[in-house]
Amino acid sequence: MRTLRICIGSNDGENIATTHMGDTEYFHIYDLVENTGGTFIEQRKNVARDMEHAQTDKMKAIIMLINDADVFVAQQKSPNFIKIAKQTKYQPVVVNVENIEAILTLLEGEFNNIDSYVERRRNGEVFNTIPELSAHRC
Repeated sequence: MRTLRICIGSNDGENIATTHMGDTEYFHIYDLVENTGGTFIEQRKNVARDMEHAQTDKMKAIIMLINDADVFVAQQKSPNFIKIAKQTKYQPVVVNVENIEAILTLLEGEFNNIDSYVERRRNGEVFNTIPELSAHRC
């Protein structure tokens, strides 16, 4: 079974933070297994939270903390999220859903698409695509 390690920034463990990912209090780590759903792995304190916004040092500090993740999920496409897409092996995803369980369901529905981006990155490709997922599709 294919697995994606997901990182979601949250202040309460129930909902994604409405701020930029780097400004959240905690990172919640999940394993999303194809056709099985998400499993909570652990909560990590964001020790870079108070660093100056949009700085490369802040991005690097956060990546060191969550370097085992494949996918970073946030509600906003911050300057550092764009840098992450263009310069790193991590796949950023923007969602318009607040509840973490609903986000995991949304990601599961897009598993093949997101996994294809992650596989490209695992193979050394770097590109600027940031999927924007919505629970409300037309």
